[in-house]
Amino acid sequence: MQSREHKLVDPEKRTILCPRCEEEQPMRDFATLGMCPLYSSMLSPIYRCKRCNHLFAPRSAGVLATA
Repeated sequence: MQSREHKLVDPEKRTILCPRCEEEQPMRDFATLGMCPLYSSMLSPIYRCKRCNHLFAPRSAGVLATA
């Protein structure tokens, strides 16, 4: 079994991996839900996969998960 690091957003290839359908697609194929510009620096964008309609918000690298 081949293991690889999972990366949702690949800025070099300009792709996003949908965590539900696991299809890597160009960034332009994902719709982002609108957010208020006043608070945009405090929010993570929410993406919608156009293939399976899954909504998800990738964690930014600087945010630590808390348990």
